[in-house]
Amino acid sequence: MTHRPSLRLLAAVAASACALLLSSCASTSRQRLASVPYPDGTPRPLIIAEYRPITLDGDLADWKGVPFIDVTPQTGVFDGESQSTDCPKDLSYRFALCHDNDALYVAVRVVDDVLQLDDTAAGETHAKAWMDDAIEVFIDGNLNRAPHARSADRAEYPSGGEFSLVANGAATSNCTGWPDSFGKPDYWQGATAIHPQADGSVVLTYEYRLTWRVMGGIAGPGSRIGFTIGVQDDDDGGNRDHALYWQGFSPSCWKDENGWGEVYIKPAK
Repeated sequence: MTHRPSLRLLAAVAASACALLLSSCASTSRQRLASVPYPDGTPRPLIIAEYRPITLDGDLADWKGVPFIDVTPQTGVFDGESQSTDCPKDLSYRFALCHDNDALYVAVRVVDDVLQLDDTAAGETHAKAWMDDAIEVFIDGNLNRAPHARSADRAEYPSGGEFSLVANGAATSNCTGWPDSFGKPDYWQGATAIHPQADGSVVLTYEYRLTWRVMGGIAGPGSRIGFTIGVQDDDDGGNRDHALYWQGFSPSCWKDENGWGEVYIKPAK
């Protein structure tokens, strides 16, 4: 079982050197520390999600001024279930969070050397997202840091789970209490955009809108939730090649909520 040591927080600052590669509409975030560390005493990072209404369209222009967090092969956690890479041009990303009165918003900007979308189709809500280029957002809405988010009794699903969005707009929320709910304003929505680059690589942008309802109705402004994010990368068709997480215990970063970071949903002034 591995997760990033406290040096990771220092590495995240150093990773700002990747700004030219990962440049976007926002600055790099200063990560704070949660009051509860990881089980081994390593500091647990805390993100402050400010109040900021967002238009969900895959264009990150309206995220200007919202702090982004850089995740590279050097600062993130590769899930041991798949391969790793040392090259930020192969896979790296940055993400940010904010909220309004009804929902949490997540923005992600991915740098990927190869776009692969052979196992999903736009419009699917029961997609095999992990087999293509996709984002997986993980929510622990009741912040109980359960050791097994996929237990047979599905006990954790009513307060969060995994919400996956593919670069082509396919999605799945089967590992939540609200399967096939993508695209419904009362549950969760998303938007994506694909930006081909001159060198043959792509920049992929994603936006999520996750209502408090999919967190069991117990999260919202003034509360804290468990959170992590993973980028799934397929370079050659078939199964994924890489899965790079912000925080997690590897292997199976998706499983143990105690390996995730924390988000404070800061009320509007």
